[in-house]
Amino acid sequence: MTKEFFSVHKYVVQNNRMGFYSWAIENGYAHVYDLVSKEWGDLDSYNNDRVPLEIVSQEYNQIAGLVHEPNLGLKVVQNYNLQRSPFYYVMKFSLEPILSRNIELPEILVLRMASHYYGMMTEVVAMHCEEYNHNIVVDFKPSLPELVSKHQIEGMMFAFSRLVHHFIEKRPVGVQFTHQQEVINDELYHQTFFCQPTFSHDMNKLIYQTSAITHESDYPLLINPIIHAIKMQFPQMLFNEMVRITLQVTLGFVSPTRENIARTLSMSIRTMQRRLKEEGMSFNDILLEVRKNRINHYLNASQLTLDKISLLLGYKATSQFHKAFRSWFGLTPKEYRAKI
Repeated sequence: MTKEFFSVHKYVVQNNRMGFYSWAIENGYAHVYDLVSKEWGDLDSYNNDRVPLEIVSQEYNQIAGLVHEPNLGLKVVQNYNLQRSPFYYVMKFSLEPILSRNIELPEILVLRMASHYYGMMTEVVAMHCEEYNHNIVVDFKPSLPELVSKHQIEGMMFAFSRLVHHFIEKRPVGVQFTHQQEVINDELYHQTFFCQPTFSHDMNKLIYQTSAITHESDYPLLINPIIHAIKMQFPQMLFNEMVRITLQVTLGFVSPTRENIARTLSMSIRTMQRRLKEEGMSFNDILLEVRKNRINHYLNASQLTLDKISLLLGYKATSQFHKAFRSWFGLTPKEYRAKI
């Protein structure tokens, strides 16, 4: 979906400003902070806890241009208090049903959830999470490439990796940036990402090495806090988009039945169906769309077995997946994969 207006949660802007201040005091740039902060707007003047991304980028670019710190974004985020952030609280509350039962958190599930939620709440980048055989790759594509700086990209990718690490104790095994650094601070990158990034790629990426994909019949999950948080920030969002996000996050870990998705959203089946009907949509239409989008990736870009693909698409039996696939494409999955 193309947007004309991108924005950032006020908490992110507050943390950026606090991070700028802490770094400036520690490094002898207090006079620079005093100079530029006088021009910053009052956050209370913006509605719905959102600040235009253009304004946020201008603040970043202004101070970065004056202090000439090549890794300003990383050093700003180092001052964030993760456990006081709304992102941490919402993620923790959503995962609490799993955490309270001492069930191992599926890495894919946490990364899907974090990328959907974090990306929508900041909008600095469009985030996309995909599963491969032994890796999960999270892409970070700048929403406004002409304004979003390398400092914002590095800072956001570091902040995301911190959030994920808290819940699954997983660090990225690879970090790729589209920008180039004239001077590479190996020590700083290892402090933040715990690995050495590479530069001048066509996409910004965090690469996670995963354990074998495991599934339970249905993971206990309450994604409604995330949907509610997004809805509070974007009150114009349609209900069918909320259902779509829920399916995109939970597919393969919560059986995609009307009962389960309605329960995950803390509402009755009747209410969910009524609200979808009011928008001219049906649950089956959305589920089919999400599954088809996933199939294209799984068969084109991964070497996952058909049994694993069937599980990731939420089918209880591979035979059900084969039957559905043939009805959509007129081919079996093996024939389709061989053809492409």
